[in-house]
Amino acid sequence: MISTKEENPVESPVALLEEDRDADRWLEVFSIFVHDLESPFASVKYLLGQIESDKFDRERKDHQVLLRSSRIALERAESILYDIMAVAKAGTVGIPVSTSNLVPDAVIQEAVELASGSVTEYGLEVTYTNNSGNIPVKADPKLLKRMLDNLIYNAVRHTPQGGRISVYTEPGENCVFIHVKDTGPGLGDIDTEGLFEKYGQLELRRQGKHRGVGLGLYFCKLAATGMGGTVLADDHPKGGAVFSIRLMKAEE
Repeated sequence: MISTKEENPVESPVALLEEDRDADRWLEVFSIFVHDLESPFASVKYLLGQIESDKFDRERKDHQVLLRSSRIALERAESILYDIMAVAKAGTVGIPVSTSNLVPDAVIQEAVELASGSVTEYGLEVTYTNNSGNIPVKADPKLLKRMLDNLIYNAVRHTPQGGRISVYTEPGENCVFIHVKDTGPGLGDIDTEGLFEKYGQLELRRQGKHRGVGLGLYFCKLAATGMGGTVLADDHPKGGAVFSIRLMKAEE
């Protein structure tokens, strides 16, 4: 019997077009990942070149800064890769979270210290003020540190040279806020909810309003939700943008 059904039917032009669009979209996302990793890797490559040519001198202050910046650059690249993996594994169930009762002060100080190399490189100033004392919150310290790394680095990228980044805590009725404020141009007409969506910044990037894919802020949303908190963004009344992590106070 001869079958009249095609064994290898030709896909419709519409289906092929959709496949091409998906491929282009993933290529665009991948290219942005590579772009974001170029800067950290460039710092490390330069340091290794100095060492290889016997030009590196630990006694020189600028070489000490170079060594520290290279370490921070590698940690930043590592954080980007971890964000990608966390989002890829999250699916519809979120990311693994291990919360405990902790005072966030030490975690915040560590995140600010980690960002100091990038802050110096861009000619900025970063300050940290603890306005919430020793109030304990429910949080995963590793995820909280990566959230702060994302928010501070986001502020670094959007603050002009000579600007200032202020990290500070604020106690709420049943929560503690951790704010990251910059002196950049602010958010303007940007949809703040869309900032935290998966790939939510792709369209903003096309419009020249933002650089990046948005996985870092999407990761922040997943982490905050997993810890029972939230992450917010808004223009600050005194100018610039402010991104805030809201964490619930620990139960006594």
